[in-house]
Amino acid sequence: MDRRYAEYMPLRSGMPPHRRGILRTAELNVIGGAAVVGTCLATAGLGFAAGRFLGLPVAITASAGGALPLLLLEGLDRRRWRAMLAGYGWGGAPAEVSAVAAELLLRGVVANVQVHDDESTSLRYRNADADVVSIVLAEHGVPAVDCGL
Repeated sequence: MDRRYAEYMPLRSGMPPHRRGILRTAELNVIGGAAVVGTCLATAGLGFAAGRFLGLPVAITASAGGALPLLLLEGLDRRRWRAMLAGYGWGGAPAEVSAVAAELLLRGVVANVQVHDDESTSLRYRNADADVVSIVLAEHGVPAVDCGL
């Protein structure tokens, strides 16, 4: 077999692009989803009780209490995603990739050059720096990175 798997896959005509959920790194199973829903319900109950006790509108305090765990979970997940490493290869020579890495270092972005077994090279960087990497790659005439933001 001299073709890669992606060449055998059927084309997805007419289907909308996959929409990214609020969580980028976590994949919740049924138990994890139930734990998140239970936590949201418990904090909504606490928000309801706090609204009654303080004389505030209970619809607002219960809604805010129910949304709080989701906001915290999303914030922690985004923080974890921003720290993860990403790689980008465009078929450039090792000298070209090293020049891009040196330019990124001048701009305060730590990027590594990774040479693979098949003699191809790629750039490794943190997801948090994807916007700067895209700018530097565009200045070097390389297609931009999908930041995923």
